[in-house]
Amino acid sequence: MSAVWLYLCDDLPAPGSGFVAEHLPRLPPFRQEKCARYHRDSDKIACIVSYLLLSKGLREHYGLESSGEFSCNRHGKPYLKDHPEVFFNLSHCKCGVACALANVEVGVDIQDVRPFSASLARRICSEREQRELSASADPAKLFCRFWTEKESYAKAWGISVVTLFGKGLPGGAAAYRETGDYCMTLRCKDTQGETPRAEVFFEGHFK
Repeated sequence: MSAVWLYLCDDLPAPGSGFVAEHLPRLPPFRQEKCARYHRDSDKIACIVSYLLLSKGLREHYGLESSGEFSCNRHGKPYLKDHPEVFFNLSHCKCGVACALANVEVGVDIQDVRPFSASLARRICSEREQRELSASADPAKLFCRFWTEKESYAKAWGISVVTLFGKGLPGGAAAYRETGDYCMTLRCKDTQGETPRAEVFFEGHFK
């Protein structure tokens, strides 16, 4: 069974609260530069929180006081340049931030539930998924779940999510969380068909 630790903050500080000015100095220069590229305060907050959650996980489970710099594979998935034995993944949306750490390749995706688009679903979903959407009482949430399934799978396997458009995915090896506002899927590459057993840490306002 894979060891997975999930840090989830689904009650983010409000834009304009002073959070960015207070916590940005806690980030290393390369992460501060990434944060500066965002225009909206809400995206800056999510960028900061995701790194602070990662730092918390690295301290608590690996005894690391610093992540070192990130490197990325050709599809943009980050990894720790100085600690290739540590696997992690980050995701954020308007509603929250998720950080997963594991002893195997891991992917996590969190997305806001948005108005359903049948044309988008036809482009992205498999025929089976489209039938399920047609029969669903809440296609917006179901589509959001399908999207996070594909995105987390792509992240765990280190591939482009575009290669999964129109295709179904193997079932069973994923963990889910859904609310009225967002869906989240966590998936590990080496689970042998088992659902990841994730120890979950829920945060309110990040302190």
